Amino acid sequence: MKKLTMTNEERVFKTPRMEGVKVSYADEQGNYVLTHTIIRSNPSVAVVVRKDNQIALIQQFRSTTGQNYVEIPAGVINDGETEEIAAIRETREETGLLVKDAYSLVKGPSLLDPSKSDENYGVVVAEVYGQKAQMLDEMELIDSKIFWMDEKDVFARVKAQLYNGEPFMNGLFMSGHSLYALMAYMMSK
Repeated sequence: MKKLTMTNEERVFKTPRMEGVKVSYADEQGNYVLTHTIIRSNPSVAVVVRKDNQIALIQQFRSTTGQNYVEIPAGVINDGETEEIAAIRETREETGLLVKDAYSLVKGPSLLDPSKSDENYGVVVAEVYGQKAQMLDEMELIDSKIFWMDEKDVFARVKAQLYNGEPFMNGLFMSGHSLYALMAYMMSK
């Protein structure tokens, strides 16, 4: 495989969470190879929230597809935060659940789709110890109901969605970042 060097970078758009960048690459001889538009994003974290061998699931609307999905709490890691601190904050904001004993499960880069984005997804596991009110960001549409599902049932539903094309729950599919995090969690057991 040829070694490529970025020769040009041009911002296409910028939002508080991400930016679109048009990048061009050339080979070692300086020959143009490709131009591609990518999305640069802060890293994110998905949180496997546990209580008594059950996992917390939420229902969230995603404007990219105009559909609701079953998910686990997740969100962007702010500057200065660790994965664990971001996981505690995001879980509190999205669900109202208070969690402790948060630990990072996945080591190394986890780029879910490097053909489009450089967003790195961490996976954190945490235990519930209490609950307060949900505190959503203005761009989030998350149902306030938390669905608690036994770990074994979660794993069976993940398999049914992946291998049979069945909706995960209540006619809804689970989103990709949640599937990734839960598969990482299942593999750690």
